[in-house]
Amino acid sequence: MSKVTWKPGTFIYPLPAVMVSCGTMEKSNIITVAWTGILNTNPAMVYISVRPTRYSYNLIKEQGEFVINLTNEKLVRATDWCRSKNRRKS
Repeated sequence: MSKVTWKPGTFIYPLPAVMVSCGTMEKSNIITVAWTGILNTNPAMVYISVRPTRYSYNLIKEQGEFVINLTNEKLVRATDWCRSKNRRKS
């Protein structure tokens, strides 16, 4: 796979869903999130929208951190599976 270079800008919005990983090694989760974006560029800050009823909400609240994993065409099925699996848990 060749390197892809993107120009700077606010390109994260509810167009591609992202996969958000959170928690610890002992207690972790990954969820599909549609609402995410950039808050600041200096200091760099991003946001996600997660309902308090979701399992990941408390993991993020406890740890104070999360990772936004951008998706591509190859991850469409995994992203959709993750979204539907998390909905069933709720």
